[in-house]
Amino acid sequence: MRRNIGQLLQDADPVRHEAPLPDAARERLRLTMLRNVSVDGQGRPIRARRTLVAATVMVLLGVVALGYQLWVRGTTPLFAAVLFEVRLAEDTPLPGLIVAQVPDAGRLIYLHPEIVVSNDDIAQSWVSQDEPDRFSIGVQLLPSGAERMRRATTAHMGRPVAILIDGTVVSAPVVRSPIGDSAVISGHYTRAAAQRIADGMRLR
Repeated sequence: MRRNIGQLLQDADPVRHEAPLPDAARERLRLTMLRNVSVDGQGRPIRARRTLVAATVMVLLGVVALGYQLWVRGTTPLFAAVLFEVRLAEDTPLPGLIVAQVPDAGRLIYLHPEIVVSNDDIAQSWVSQDEPDRFSIGVQLLPSGAERMRRATTAHMGRPVAILIDGTVVSAPVVRSPIGDSAVISGHYTRAAAQRIADGMRLR
């Protein structure tokens, strides 16, 4: 049965079993209680209800924040510090090709715009020592990248394939046989420079 505010106040009145107070004193006591305990139409304390609502909102916000963090971790792309690309190339210009210079060779080659393999296709990379003060970078490709490399170079015999580091051609060997799941990036690299490239081309 629904009870009104007056009945609730009577039940909560700590002096209702004592001798009646003067009307003015009882009115002051009633007003004090009303100020300290506000109730809604169903007799429930509003302050307690607001506290419950606030706690519920905080829990929901925490769940949303956690879900967002998990989503971000699952969808945020990985990046490499060093950009690695392999593209087919030509010795003569053709429409749609990109002109580039081979370092230390003084010759121009013309790059196909399509990327055969990139950082996404690297399984591992390491440093190899070619001479006492000269180092190179070895690259092992994932199976999908190795298959693309094999198909591309099989159809490109006798023509150059360009290896690019950070957008610059560093090597452009002529394809003599199909390239499979590994490649070597040769150059006049110090150990520190080769290590920086080998470490940087792996996705983080």
